[in-house]
Amino acid sequence: MSIRSRSTRALCALVCLAFASSLHAGADHTFEIDTADFKPQPKTMNLAGDFNGWSISATPMKLAAGHKWSVTVKDIEEGTRYYKFVVDAGTPEQKWINDPKADKSLEVSDGNTGNNSGVVVGIDPMKLPPAKANHINAEAIRFNAGDTNDFSPLDDKTARVRVRTQTGDVETIAFVAGEPSADIQPLRRLATERGLDVYGGVVALPADAKTWSFAITDGTAVLKTTSDGKPVDVTNDNALTVSSVIDVPAWTADANWYQIFAERFRNGDPSNDPGDFTAYERLIAWNADWFKAQPGETPGDENFFQGAGNVWKRRYGGDLAGVREKLPYLRSLGINAIYFNPIFEAESMHKYDTADFRHVDDNFGVRDPVAASGQKPVLGNRELFNLDGLPVAADYKETEDPSTWKWTKSDLLFLELLKDAHAQGFRLVIDGVFNHTGRAHPYFQDVLKNGKRSKYAEWFEITDFGDEKNWREMADPYAVHGKPGGIQWHAWDGANGHLPNFKEDAARGLAQGPRDHILAIAKRWGDPDGDPKTKDGIDGWRLDAANEVPHAFWIDFRTAVRAANPEAYIVGELWGPSQAWVNSGKEFDAVMNYQFAMPAQEFFVNKEKQLKVSDFNNRLVKVWFMYPHAASMAMQNLFDSHDTDRLASMFVNPDRPYDGANRPQDNAKDRPYDMRAPTAEEWQRLLQAVAFQNTFIGAPMTYYGNEAGMWGADDPSDRQPFVWDDKGPYAPGVEFNKQIFEGFQRFIAIRNALPALREGTFYPVAIDDAANTYAFGRELGDKRVYVALNRSGETKTIQLDGIGDGAYVDFADPKSVSIVMPDSPAIDQRPKPVVAKDAKAMTATGGKLSVTLPAYGTAILAPR
Repeated sequence: MSIRSRSTRALCALVCLAFASSLHAGADHTFEIDTADFKPQPKTMNLAGDFNGWSISATPMKLAAGHKWSVTVKDIEEGTRYYKFVVDAGTPEQKWINDPKADKSLEVSDGNTGNNSGVVVGIDPMKLPPAKANHINAEAIRFNAGDTNDFSPLDDKTARVRVRTQTGDVETIAFVAGEPSADIQPLRRLATERGLDVYGGVVALPADAKTWSFAITDGTAVLKTTSDGKPVDVTNDNALTVSSVIDVPAWTADANWYQIFAERFRNGDPSNDPGDFTAYERLIAWNADWFKAQPGETPGDENFFQGAGNVWKRRYGGDLAGVREKLPYLRSLGINAIYFNPIFEAESMHKYDTADFRHVDDNFGVRDPVAASGQKPVLGNRELFNLDGLPVAADYKETEDPSTWKWTKSDLLFLELLKDAHAQGFRLVIDGVFNHTGRAHPYFQDVLKNGKRSKYAEWFEITDFGDEKNWREMADPYAVHGKPGGIQWHAWDGANGHLPNFKEDAARGLAQGPRDHILAIAKRWGDPDGDPKTKDGIDGWRLDAANEVPHAFWIDFRTAVRAANPEAYIVGELWGPSQAWVNSGKEFDAVMNYQFAMPAQEFFVNKEKQLKVSDFNNRLVKVWFMYPHAASMAMQNLFDSHDTDRLASMFVNPDRPYDGANRPQDNAKDRPYDMRAPTAEEWQRLLQAVAFQNTFIGAPMTYYGNEAGMWGADDPSDRQPFVWDDKGPYAPGVEFNKQIFEGFQRFIAIRNALPALREGTFYPVAIDDAANTYAFGRELGDKRVYVALNRSGETKTIQLDGIGDGAYVDFADPKSVSIVMPDSPAIDQRPKPVVAKDAKAMTATGGKLSVTLPAYGTAILAPR
């Protein structure tokens, strides 16, 4: 099977190693916490960590003497493990807390606003005696063939491997494939992480995929599999069997993503503009000054975020027609994959409060005639059609039974958009919000009306059904429910909130009702006509708040999604390290890679707190090995999203925690957030970050409007209407930035054109903390690309060592390489780089090449 298949069959490899320390099954560790100071005292305490899939129920702790809780976990894999304690798991009072006694130096971001605690299990490399010359510390060697971080097959011929040794202890490590005529493949030293040097790379496996080992040297010291260099007898305890079942769609490594927040991207059809059913929201002119009160709004700056809260009530009319109209624009940018924020029926403009997973919101599609009667189209009162567009009987009604589900005009419009997008070379993924619904969902409304008598009573996390006298239809149910005597529920946004949670089930993940409903939804949108061969459905799902839903459900969800579309991509919204959802190959193909975004922000954006070059490299290597290789290639590498401040504004407001102190209305009150436009230097630094994004391992994702030069603080200002030229003029200084667009277009086109940037292995070639410069290579077979970054504010010369000899052209240089849209009748074309006949070439000899770059300059060197 080829590397491009991204799918690996069950592969067995017998790993023969002489150093027993690398083969430890694990060690026991006891976790403890004293809650004497807690008010109120916890009713339960659970341990969640990277060793139990971050499960809030798998590892309950016991209360011992006083207020001390403890649990001993058996056979944890040695190394640094991350964890948190979960107070009162599964209840409205649930809280995640750090270990107050843990080593603070081991903490890592939890991907939200806090940190995960860390503990070293087994040998602590920081406490080992200093490395000695001509000596190899076998006890410090780390390799576990059962860990996809250390051994990740790409196919039946190649694998990514990682071996870690005590820092400074060894000189070389080689992968030895086959016996007796061994193929010796040197591994590169990639990084250093907490007392360990990391060696790794992609290697060719022997033909039988069985006899392979490592050879390690330090001066005169040589560590082989046996004293005579032959493999260890495979019947002994050192033989390991490795199985890989990772199956990631082939197209995902080639994806260049664009995130569309539909309400703010483009208004292509004014006839569906909101307003009829949104008394608490109002339609605003597309080009209106964002920070000024508009007609119908309460005047005064104090009413923008607070007071009357003008900004929260705005709608601008973005819709599917607008997206369809601008598909050629996205082609001109080089985009080939689209992720939509939610598009299903909901009350809000952001649509994370779903009222009907089966139908596209009419404000994004075609206004339902029901709207003319003064009703909001919801379950059971829509105008329905068959898939061929023919109407059904006037009295036809849908139920929760999937066999009764039909299509609205908005649904059919979305399917037409999907068909058009596929014809133009796009993949299209939509947002699935399956942890909760909105309060307007009719099944939740039925519970408020009928209480325990509702057939949907077991669908939601109802904490108290209240007084039976209140189980009745009401003009305003929230005057009673959510208050004493009324029905109480657990919601994503807090007790009795606007986003009621689905009920969980220990075996299925979700209760039977919502589980079956969502699996049917996966089938509906993944394969509308019921024939997987026609490929008429979506190309996958982005899963909102994925960590809130138990693993058992996601396993079933993947099965349903792949049955509908075998090439579907499943990506989770998970901000922290997400091995528990990815590495088994049973749940997600990838995640929105905030673990990429965080070190990228610290390196490219920060000034006083800029991440050192060497530390940046270490973090990148960690990100690469965090997941199986195929999954790493499919990660959505983003800088920002609808949940953060925009990338451009990050450069204006450096040295802040990622997604922290970025909302002027609340978390930035004590540290004001500057809402000005970036300077020329800040735009240049942003484009350097974009160049890196398109050359590192993983699939880049652009948040809508970044390429047009949009800026803004976190929600709501990161969700401003797109600055289309034909929708202006806008406020002073606000306009489509052609220079920034061309920068994005160039780096996207380069990635699209060079296979090594999409699928190649990664390794550093120049790390200089003092000069603040960095260079790395991407390599796929004999295809090589080298990327050099001058992070400093001065001109610097970077020496690249250990690279392939030959002539190279800087694809980042507009004088040497132009970006051209092919003159072709095919509508699925994307811009391509064209090397000028007189392009200046640089020649590497003896594995060395010097590159001089201006301040914040970037070079992308590839053979002519």
